[in-house]
Amino acid sequence: MNSSQHVFERRLHPVGMLLAALSTVRDFSGAAALAGVVALIDGEFGMRTLLLVLVGLALLGALSMVWGFLSWRATTYRVSGGAFHFKRGVLQKSERSLPLDHVQSVNTVQGIVQRLFGVLEVRIEAAGGGGEPEISLPALSRPEVEALREELQSARLTYEGADETSVESSPTMIRRLSVRDLFLAGLTSGQIGVAAAVVFGAWRTLDDLLRGDLAGRISEALLPRTFFAALLLAFAVALFAWVLAILGTVLAHADFTLSRSVDGKYLYVKRGLLNRYETTIPVARIQAIKVVEGALRQPLGYAALQVESAGFADERGVSTALFPLLPRKEVEDVLRGAAPRFAAPLEHLKPLPARARRRYCVRAALSALPISVLLSVLLFPWGLLALLFALPAALYGSLLYRAAGHGLDGDRLVLRFRRLARTTIVAPRGRLQSRGFSVSPFQRRQRLATLKVEVASGSGGAAFRLADVEAASATDMVERLGPEIVA
Repeated sequence: MNSSQHVFERRLHPVGMLLAALSTVRDFSGAAALAGVVALIDGEFGMRTLLLVLVGLALLGALSMVWGFLSWRATTYRVSGGAFHFKRGVLQKSERSLPLDHVQSVNTVQGIVQRLFGVLEVRIEAAGGGGEPEISLPALSRPEVEALREELQSARLTYEGADETSVESSPTMIRRLSVRDLFLAGLTSGQIGVAAAVVFGAWRTLDDLLRGDLAGRISEALLPRTFFAALLLAFAVALFAWVLAILGTVLAHADFTLSRSVDGKYLYVKRGLLNRYETTIPVARIQAIKVVEGALRQPLGYAALQVESAGFADERGVSTALFPLLPRKEVEDVLRGAAPRFAAPLEHLKPLPARARRRYCVRAALSALPISVLLSVLLFPWGLLALLFALPAALYGSLLYRAAGHGLDGDRLVLRFRRLARTTIVAPRGRLQSRGFSVSPFQRRQRLATLKVEVASGSGGAAFRLADVEAASATDMVERLGPEIVA
């Protein structure tokens, strides 16, 4: 390496040493404390065991600090030659070079320890990078982050031969999530099932760790002995799971802010209570907008906005949220301010033909048939009542039919369908990777078709389909959307 390259190499903020040490402690402290936990459960926890555990933890802490220092010394980065260069590794050295034209966005995350010391984790996302950040710098000061962003943009413009434009440090805020809407988002998030699964998993883990007699005594003391007590316990568990779901939403979406750069090329999302996330979404990479109205939100007139973005390394769940909760009647206004190309009218979509209703009801009823038959056989004769499941299933199919619709606003395709939530997709013609329709023998008799479109999303694609569209309408839409992809 020549000296000119060495000048540009920079290290992380010294807090990076502490973060690396804490990461090492977190990875291995469980093994160090396992002996003490086992001894405590077996009733053999004495001074000797306590001393061994403390010595092990102290040794782990000392080694972690040494490892943290060595890891910090080995980690450097620089921008040169049209690429971002990143080196790390104590025992096994590694160097990565990311071409600047592959840089998708520069996002930041600020955890509790990082907020305490005023530093940020920088995640450099690459186009088509998948679900993980291409490069992560765990500790940079805010001035270093801003300097890195400006350097990446300046170097990319210079490398591409473009005219360098001034960077606006204060983007225009489009919308901020109020405290009232934050708690409403938690109440209507529909995540109670996930939270209940966490509660059940925690109980099973505790049951596995405890000795058999101790677990039996706890179960005997807590589990209900009457039907009323069982209902009360189920209500308490559901209420606790609901509180967990609200808490999770508050932690993830607190102070949610959507902003747009002055040149309109980027959207900025800031969110989080304990961990503070700042995400950059290139508008040119957005392939489709999803308006999602959950089962609890639709009756209240609320929806969430999500994005399908090409080559964007999305975190599961909340990272694709463009805005977590807003009145449905205000969706078009927000889209006009954030991504005007996707601000298509969402009302007065063309419904499915009346003859498609029966197909939706029959399909839903048939989907419930296997489990109904199984319960009928296993629990005969009372299990025959399970055949009545076909009635609510058919009603659900009718709801799917009523929710479905489609439309074309200029070159923008709008599709609406329902699973549990009612979802509306807006995708401009130029963002469609494929478009087409299929016709089954049964649909041909009814002059119906299934419309299918696909957009680029993440490291792959996202496909959307709407069953039992009028065949003539499907043909017309595919012809109007055209086979080619327009930039």
